[in-house]
Amino acid sequence: MNCSIWHRQGVAIILSRTLGALFIASAFLKFHALQTFQGEVRLFLEVYFPTIFIGHERFLAVSTCVLELIMGICATIGIGRKRLSVAYIAMLSFFVWLTGINLFFPSLMGRIESCGCFGELIHFTPRAAFVKSVILDAMAILWFSLECLEKRKQMEGVDCHIA
Repeated sequence: MNCSIWHRQGVAIILSRTLGALFIASAFLKFHALQTFQGEVRLFLEVYFPTIFIGHERFLAVSTCVLELIMGICATIGIGRKRLSVAYIAMLSFFVWLTGINLFFPSLMGRIESCGCFGELIHFTPRAAFVKSVILDAMAILWFSLECLEKRKQMEGVDCHIA
């Protein structure tokens, strides 16, 4: 039986390491300009979230950076791949929602012009931030799908040989 399990595993590894590297870079760049990222978080909180979150922007900014760093490290070294891919989908889906709201339903004051995705290094327009989030979320969904497929094949006992 000819199986392409090594192709799926290879693609899953490339996706996880790419997402991991991007999350690590994003976390470090946000940490480097934490005050600026905290300001971006405050803007999004003031415009799109209930007032109970206002005043907690520093905690949320630092928590986001720490979570991205931990997820990035785990993805690059391959810890908990299936669960981690679900965490990536959850986080990136939130970013898709947030950047989509900002792009398609701006507040009365207009769109927030910088998402703070990569700190001060790269400034994305609202459209570019949304497209980036959709692409990264699609990568996470593909990664999760490949992990599930690999797990299912292992449970079925499919024997794959490279001829």
